[in-house]
Amino acid sequence: MKTNPSHTQIPVTRVSSILRYTRLLRSIGAPVDRLLDRARIPAELLNHPSAVVSLGNAFRFGELACKAEGTEHLGFVVGLTATLDDYGSYGNILLNALTVYDYLRKGIFLYNMVITGQRLRLSEHGKEFRLTIESDVGSGIGVYQSHMETLITTIARLREAAGPQWSPREVGLAYRAQERLPGTDLLAGSRIIQGAGE
Repeated sequence: MKTNPSHTQIPVTRVSSILRYTRLLRSIGAPVDRLLDRARIPAELLNHPSAVVSLGNAFRFGELACKAEGTEHLGFVVGLTATLDDYGSYGNILLNALTVYDYLRKGIFLYNMVITGQRLRLSEHGKEFRLTIESDVGSGIGVYQSHMETLITTIARLREAAGPQWSPREVGLAYRAQERLPGTDLLAGSRIIQGAGE
């Protein structure tokens, strides 16, 4: 009997992906160690960026951090401040992409270097391309942080190639936030659809 590989893996993420959040949280005085403990992530793992943690626990950490800081958009802020260097080996590969297409192709194909249980997909729609983020680990505010970080980081890198006037025509968000998105010129002119399902 053939099994689906996405159902036989335990969804995990690299500790390096949590470090971007802990760095920001520590800079604003948030109780990082307490939040990690409540999310069942040992604080000592932060010394091992290549180690992995349960994706569910990482999303729980994102949810707890948002509640502690009274925001729904922590991943958005992390995405604005992230550089490709923050993504380790994965970021170095993307940094060496020669074209936008090469960047997207490598980013999608190698995404599981950073996270499993979540996928990127590129599809063509006439003269437009759609980048979709899919998660196997439920939905909610914790998953949304990962989606927002990936989305904002990707848009920022694409803008570097396309020029400062470019922004996506439309951005669909799976999660319907009660709070307005933080202001950024990255989304100037973009139509934002919340609760889009993906």
